[in-house]
Amino acid sequence: MLKLRPLVLGTAGHIDHGKTLLVKALTGIDTDRLAEEKKRGISIELGFAHLDLYSGQRLAVVDVPGHERFVRNMLAGASGIDLVLLVVAADDGVMPQTREHLAIVDLLGITEGVVAVTKSDLVDGDWLALVEEDVRNLLAETSLAGASIVAVSAKTGKGLDELRFALDEVVSEVKERRDDAPARLPVDRVFSMAGAGTVVTGTLWSGELAPDQLVLIQPSGRQARVRSIQVHGEKVGTAVAGQRVALNLVGLGKEEIERGDVVTAPAFLSPSFMIDVRFTLLRGARELKDRTRVRVHHGTKEALARIVLFDREALRPGESAFAQLRLEEPIVPRYGDRFVVRSYSPIETIGGGRVLDSHPAKHRKNEKGLFERLEVRLEGNEADLIKFVLGGAGIMSFADALKKTELTETLLKKVLRALAEGGEVIQVKLDKEYFSLASEIGEKEDAIMRRLSAFHKENPLSHGVAKQQLKADLFPKMPEREFDVLLSRLTASGRIILEGALAADPSAKVTLSAEDKALLEKIEERLKESGYSPPEVAELGGELKVEDRKLVTLLDHLAREKRAVRVSHEFYFGFESVEEAKRLLKERFADKEISVSEFRQLLGTSRKYALPLLNYFDTTGLTRRHGEARILR
Repeated sequence: MLKLRPLVLGTAGHIDHGKTLLVKALTGIDTDRLAEEKKRGISIELGFAHLDLYSGQRLAVVDVPGHERFVRNMLAGASGIDLVLLVVAADDGVMPQTREHLAIVDLLGITEGVVAVTKSDLVDGDWLALVEEDVRNLLAETSLAGASIVAVSAKTGKGLDELRFALDEVVSEVKERRDDAPARLPVDRVFSMAGAGTVVTGTLWSGELAPDQLVLIQPSGRQARVRSIQVHGEKVGTAVAGQRVALNLVGLGKEEIERGDVVTAPAFLSPSFMIDVRFTLLRGARELKDRTRVRVHHGTKEALARIVLFDREALRPGESAFAQLRLEEPIVPRYGDRFVVRSYSPIETIGGGRVLDSHPAKHRKNEKGLFERLEVRLEGNEADLIKFVLGGAGIMSFADALKKTELTETLLKKVLRALAEGGEVIQVKLDKEYFSLASEIGEKEDAIMRRLSAFHKENPLSHGVAKQQLKADLFPKMPEREFDVLLSRLTASGRIILEGALAADPSAKVTLSAEDKALLEKIEERLKESGYSPPEVAELGGELKVEDRKLVTLLDHLAREKRAVRVSHEFYFGFESVEEAKRLLKERFADKEISVSEFRQLLGTSRKYALPLLNYFDTTGLTRRHGEARILR
């Protein structure tokens, strides 16, 4: 049984080949709504209808102009269509716009369609067979190769039933839109309605829209609210991806939005003046030189751009290459989008391709790693893309990975989960979820262990290296958050221990020589006898004839063994002296303030020593500043 789903059928073909008349014969709807169109007998603007097939499937129909002057309008209508009805008149056969429209269909990646040979009542059987053979040859090297060809006459009704049956068969082959991304609707028509206000129409490329939903109009960034939604002329509660949609917008004037703009869910997509692409030049086009000015058609938008070729000075007909489109006005692109390129002058379709990076930087010729990155994006393997994005990035939040890969949230979660289960990606939870390649995070953790091992060998008296020094030695440019992730993983696995600001290898042991033990005793005795007036570190080093670095290491060792206290960078006090000072504070000033002067008198020392000791008590939580004085916490 055929699954009914929202699908858009677009017409294509040369002017005066009977596209609009055929649509009217199939649907009963005349898509030429402008007076000038009826007067001239040609389609100028896009026309819209709906077609009910025998299966019950309803198709939204976009009827496009065939005149070469209005190919830009045709391109706007072709964006978002699922299948195509290529129209070729039996009396004319294949014509220039037949070829150009078919090239556009091919470039947009539309793979399903049917060919209607119209006006078949005007020719005999032999001529009709020749036209059908010509069409079959034309399709052979395009995305519509093998498509059904049905001879019809809108005037007599001949072949219309067969055409409906052929469309029903094709519908079952159309790939279902599985894009769970937020709402995105390229605008192809804007108008005002009395009592309603601004109305826009387009094909909903992804997501869903509902009344009262807030949306953004890109690239301007203006905000609007959806008042109501129509699909096929009927109000609906929700519009889904693949449907032709009319949105009545509140908070936006008709002059504030135009064809080419994109209606999106808030915080989804953003404008860009550059895109990295895979570009193919059509076989029938002229050679394209580097930095040629072109017209880019993306969605319903046309924008001028320079096409920058990365590895050559010119592209020959039929060739494909990586390139960057540098636009003169922004578009709203996304990874994987299709686009079409027309020459600046004369205006004709010359090629197209896919967006590989929607927000790239400018690249230098033969930039290192550029082609590898673009090849991964071109291949479209989600796992490889995620691993490439994570590679060299250290750790990355889910939000950043979503932005960099441009995959949908559901797909990214699914692939990350599979990579984590396979051991290729490591997931870390801090304030939020972060991810890293297992190979890269493993290399960094091994580097930390090697540095700690070397440090302990070089500094046998030290209990560990300062975390900030460790980071500065190994990863000076690494964000603090990422370094904290490494340390937390190493701590959790027991490979390192953290003591305050120090990191250490738990297997390392502090070794003291007889000389070091003697020095420690001298230092401890000196601090004891000095009481509340200890010598500065530099002064103590001079007395004992010990260089500063070693002396600080010995002093820190005493502090860890609670034989001394590091009060400031300059001063270490004897442990008993500090404990006595705490006792005196609690005893004498339990319920009142104490000034620096009072504290100095209490200890029988000078302000030079009293103030650093009070500051130490502030940092350890014993006291709290209250103006110029202190109070016990």
